[in-house]
Parts: sequence; C-alpha cells; structure tokens
Amino acid sequence: MAVFKGIIPPVLTTFDSSGKVDDKCYLNLIDFLSQKVHGLFVCGTYGSGPLMSVEERKHVTELAVEGAKGRVPVIAHIGGTNPDDIFELAKHAKEAGAVAVATVVPFYFSYSQADIIRFFAKLVEISSLPVFIYNNPKTTGVSIDIDTLKKLQAVGLYGIKDSSFDLLYFYSVKHNMDIDKFCYITGTEAFIMPAVPLGAKAAICGLANALPEPVVELYNETSAGNYARALELQVKVNQLRDVQHYAQSIPAIHAMLKMRGINSGYPRMPYSLVDDSIYTKMEKALIDKKAL
Repeated sequence: MAVFKGIIPPVLTTFDSSGKVDDKCYLNLIDFLSQKVHGLFVCGTYGSGPLMSVEERKHVTELAVEGAKGRVPVIAHIGGTNPDDIFELAKHAKEAGAVAVATVVPFYFSYSQADIIRFFAKLVEISSLPVFIYNNPKTTGVSIDIDTLKKLQAVGLYGIKDSSFDLLYFYSVKHNMDIDKFCYITGTEAFIMPAVPLGAKAAICGLANALPEPVVELYNETSAGNYARALELQVKVNQLRDVQHYAQSIPAIHAMLKMRGINSGYPRMPYSLVDDSIYTKMEKALIDKKAL
C-alpha cells in the first residue's frame, strides 16, 4: 500500500484549439508534476475522462506513463457510462503500465447498492490491477454505502477515492473498515490535515495540478506531526483553493498554469478558457498570497 501515498494530482488533460489531445503540452505537464508530487491520477474529472473516447483515454494513459518515466506511479481513472468500455480500459491500464484503476459508478442511470456491488465485483474479477471505487455523488447522484464497501472489500476491492467532501463519511469508513488494509484516499486538498493523521493514505486534489508545492508541503508537515505548521499551511491551501474557484475548476487550473509559465493548451468543449477579467483577478489574488 506504500505506493499509494502523498499528493496525487488528478492531471489536467491538455487539448489544442481544435479539441484534440495536445501530446507535447501533456508530456510537459507530466514532467513538471513528476518532479514535485507522489503520483498521478489520469483521465478523471480534471482529466476530462468522461469527455473523451476510449481510444483517447488509452492514449492519454500511455502518455502519462511514458512521461512519468517511473518517477511516480500512475492511477488510471476508467469510469464512464458503458461497463464494457470500463472493462476494456481496465485491461488496457495494466498493459500501459498503470499501477491501479479507479472508477465512479457508471453514471446517468440511478443504480441500487446491489447494482453497484455487482458491477464492482465484476471489475475486480477482470482487473489484474488494484481497483479503487471512486465515490463522487455530485457527478453520479449515488453515494456508496459503508455496507457496500464492506461487501466489496470482501471480494477484493482495494480502496476508495472519496470525493464526497464529507468528513463524517471519512470517519464512517475509518470506524467501519480496516483502514490499514483498505486504502482511503481523500479527493480534496481541503481535508488533508484532519484526514491524513487519522489514516487517509493520500489526497487526489485538483489544486496540485498548478500549485503542487504548498499542497505537498502541507502533506509532509502533517505526516511528520508538525501540526502547528500544518494548520498554517492548511489555511493557506484552502485560501488558494478559494482563488481557484473564482472560475470553473478546469478552466481555472489552465489559467493558473499559464500564470506559472506552463502551457496547458485548452480545455475541451463545452469548457472554455477563463475570460481576461477573471484571469486578472485570479493572478492578483495569487500574487497577494505569494503563490506566484
């Protein structure tokens, strides 16, 4: 379980102005992040996975593994609407060199907990990599029950990426699961200080795409038990997170990377780059907070 630790950004996928994956931009971003963080999570929400075809997602996963060059592990998000596509991506992730796969519940339709158990049990059966369930009720409309996690752990589910933004849910996982054997990863930088000391192994957090340094420092100080300093850093990270949310999350990260001199291309439609007035407001706030 030691491979799943620390700060793991959900890597932004870079597109050109026509909407095609920009390989050069992506490899540059992967190289930048691989020098600063503990792992990479690709084709997730920030990675625009649900906006890409199966072949595009395979290509991006391959690029991420190629660009990381063994410096950090790559987790492939394989979630979508079609179970067969998900199973195909799970098999490909192994071939590409990823160390694990993660998926949300197939979205659009409303599924029961029994349906969720049936689907993930099949995925665990066909995958030769560790499988993470991705709890993201905001995008799927479904929250994963603790009893469901228990049943899935019994058939081999490796862990959870939790983007419920609910500390009480984390506490329920901690108190009802064997958290030393079931890998809990929080899906936000906002809860690093309370979650890591209580057993969270890692944080998959969007802000770390553009500002990995303060987020990694927060994780390191928290892990070392330097809680006074960690509290200061948690406040700072949450303030930087507030600046990110001056705009929609994905376009905001594109803007913040540009402020750092890193070309991240364009977001995929229907997203667009932030307008100039928001960009200026964000840049001023980050300068004021000494993040640039």
